[in-house]
Parts: sequence; C-alpha cells; structure tokens
Amino acid sequence: MCPHCGEELRQEWLRPVLIVVSFAIVALAVLLLGPKLLRVLGDLRPARAISTVQAIASEVPGLVKARTLTPTLTPSVTPSPTSTPTSTPTPTVTPRPTLTPEPTYTPTSTPTDEPPPTPTRTRRPATPTQPPPSPTPAPTVPAPVPLEPEDGSSFGEGSIFRILWQSYHVLGPDECFLLTVRYVQNRSEVELSMCLQETQWWVDEALYLRADQETARAYHWRVAVVRQEIDSEGNLSFVPLGPPCEEQTFYWR
Repeated sequence: MCPHCGEELRQEWLRPVLIVVSFAIVALAVLLLGPKLLRVLGDLRPARAISTVQAIASEVPGLVKARTLTPTLTPSVTPSPTSTPTSTPTPTVTPRPTLTPEPTYTPTSTPTDEPPPTPTRTRRPATPTQPPPSPTPAPTVPAPVPLEPEDGSSFGEGSIFRILWQSYHVLGPDECFLLTVRYVQNRSEVELSMCLQETQWWVDEALYLRADQETARAYHWRVAVVRQEIDSEGNLSFVPLGPPCEEQTFYWR
C-alpha cells in the first residue's frame, strides 16, 4: 500500500533481471575475449593489433564498436642540403721585369806613397790593488826607564854599585826583565844576558878590568821585558814583549 495515495504497490521484477543478465554477459565476454586482447596488446605492431581488435569487434558487434583506425606513417626527415664551400681562387702574381742598373764608372785616384799608419798602443788603466790588511799589532809593554848608574858614569877599583831601572809592567809567571851587558875583551865582543824578576842588579866584581883598555874599560847595558819559551828540544828562548830601554854606558877602571 502506498502511504500517500493508498494504492497497492506492484513489484518491478524486470530491472533486477536485466542487471544480472548484463553483468553475466560482460563477465562472459571478458572470459572469452581477455586472452586474445592480452596477446594483441603484447604485440608491438599497431597495424596487426588494430586488425585483431576489428576482427573481434566484428564477431561481437553488440558489445564493442571499434572505429577503423588508419595507421599514419611516420614522416621521414628529409636531410637539408649541405653547402659545400667553394675554394677561393688564389690570385696569380705576375712578376714584373727587374731593371738592371747600369754600371757607374768611378775615377780612381792616383796612388801616392804614404807611410803606413803607426800602430798605437792603448794603455789599460792599472787596476787598483788593495793592500793586504795589516795585522793588528799586539799590545806592547813600555820600555823600562834606566835610573842607575847615570849614563857615562865612571867607577874605580873596589867600587860596589848596581844597575837600576823602573817598569810599570807586572811580570807574568813566564816573564822576566832581560838585562844585557856587553863589552869588548881581547878585541872580541862579549855579551852577558840575565833574566831577572827584580828591577835591579848588583854589578859582579868579576867584571872589573874585563873590558879592553883600548875601549877605556867601557861597559854597555840595556833592559827589556821578555817572555821565556822552551821549544821541543829543550832550548830556552826569550820573546820580547816591548822595546828595550835606551842603551847606557859606564866605565870601570
């Protein structure tokens, strides 16, 4: 019954039947045509696939309406003409004739007897040579100052006197005052050297009358500061550390 108008409702049985039948037909078509469609789609040639689809469609005209497909050909690319470069003609240079100059006659001068040129010698400037560096002088000890006896003094028999000098140098362990006394005996020069640590020496009595009478019994003496050195053979030598004092003279007769 219709709730609005009150009429008795009738069941529509045709619509469900049609729906079921349509689904059955579609399922049957899929089962029958599915394998063929898969084989056709697996083939990469489009012309064959289209013909196969059309054949299937002709068998079942009610289900599939396929248009007739006309395969289009892929247009081929026409290569554009390549321009071939033409070589540029090289101009040909026609050489012009070279004019040969006519020889010019130069009058020759009459040879004269002239003396040959005198060769000149060029003197090279002397290269200045630098003098060798002079060695740095070692510091020297000042000469001692003589005090006694006075230069030219004369002494007689039995006299006792000394030779005395002054020095501001302090002697080292291997240094000394070298006193040298010389005189002439029998026309031969005799020289006595004494290495002393003091600034005086008492004249030995043994020197009395040793000097020749021809020299007026003259005795000469001088003093210097020296350093004692002994070589490998044991010989003693004296190295002066400064100049000696001025030589003094006394007479003993």
